[in-house]
Amino acid sequence: MALDSKKNLEDLVIYEVFARAYGGFKAVEKDVERVRKLGANTIWFMPIHPTGILNRKGVLGSPYAIRDYRAVDPQLGSVSDFKRLISNFHSLGLKVMMDVVFNHMATDSVLIEKHPGWFLHDDNGPTRKVSDWMDVIDFDFSKYDLTEYLVETLKFWVNEFDVDGFRCDVAGLVPITFWNRARAELSEIKKLVWLSESKEPYLYQAFDLTYDYDSYDILKSHFENKASLIDYVNHFEYQKKAFDGNIKLRFLENHDQQRIAHHVPKSKLRAWMVLLTVQRGALLLYNGQEFGLDEKPDIFNEYRLDFSKGDPEFEKFVSDLLELRKSMPVMKYGEMSVLKNNYPTETISILRKMNDFILLYIGNLEGNSKKVTVDFGKNFHDTYMHTFDHIKKEPFTFYVDGNGKSSFDVQDYLLLSGVILNG
Repeated sequence: MALDSKKNLEDLVIYEVFARAYGGFKAVEKDVERVRKLGANTIWFMPIHPTGILNRKGVLGSPYAIRDYRAVDPQLGSVSDFKRLISNFHSLGLKVMMDVVFNHMATDSVLIEKHPGWFLHDDNGPTRKVSDWMDVIDFDFSKYDLTEYLVETLKFWVNEFDVDGFRCDVAGLVPITFWNRARAELSEIKKLVWLSESKEPYLYQAFDLTYDYDSYDILKSHFENKASLIDYVNHFEYQKKAFDGNIKLRFLENHDQQRIAHHVPKSKLRAWMVLLTVQRGALLLYNGQEFGLDEKPDIFNEYRLDFSKGDPEFEKFVSDLLELRKSMPVMKYGEMSVLKNNYPTETISILRKMNDFILLYIGNLEGNSKKVTVDFGKNFHDTYMHTFDHIKKEPFTFYVDGNGKSSFDVQDYLLLSGVILNG
């Protein structure tokens, strides 16, 4: 983490808002109280700026092909509407983050005519590093005036709109020197949260959080039958060494990925959701994930979120789960260990420990009910564990034998917590 990062980043529950899919700021405003009750404490707005027209993808264009960084898309509402929306979230104790897309702008952005020298060029004119991104052109960060303009743009949104942080798109494609400068200058105005959409460890120089794409990429391959669940599980232990205590943003879906409900049957959604919350890191929920929606929102064309198509009982389950996580420090801050079990291709078992508190998760993520034998290793042996079952809401006692093993009947998942006396 950056030298001045907050120490409680695991507290963050970020809710990603696609304002265009709501129908604009006023429609989002009607959902403010529900999002708070859900358990989110931070809102991340996908880009709310006007999109490019030239080389536009789809009818409405990608929100990440921005024409003007300092303007609000009039299709979403007015500047006053957006300010009021931020104020409403603030009044309920929620922080607000904005999307920052500084690697590129729309091919017909307001800057290309005023400052053509700020962009990368080849023999054919302005160009980009990623050839498929035909609706944008990339910046040339060797231009000092460009970096000055971008830093001032960030200050504009903090000073004028009182935003609390930035989610920085493809941050690894922008020089780290820029991010270090931006963080240093903005910190003189306000303590912000800096989230990098990247997985590179070096970006922690300037960012509080990076995306968990290194493990999600393995999980996505698993859903595509290209990797084993074992590969995904093993990566957790790798992360403990490679990221050395830095905090990841954990997620099961976002606007770039398919919904988790697209990948797994409805009967397994709860087990996957609990797995997300017992991992070490901050949490991300994407608009509608809490309803178990399986349709990926279209970010290029007209699209409306319809929560009525979702499962209100699953929303209640997610809300209760987030409240549990909020009330149990071990679930957020506890040391995390992945425990071996006898069904490594179908189940995941995780132990969180904090002082004398423990939390045990056993997720049966694929297949029918099974007897899962968990190896607690050096953690426990030849002892009775008196815990609380958070599914059945009743005490649960199990015995760990002299070899450190114990067996559990698991339909979907178990979530047990307890206090261990004398270590």
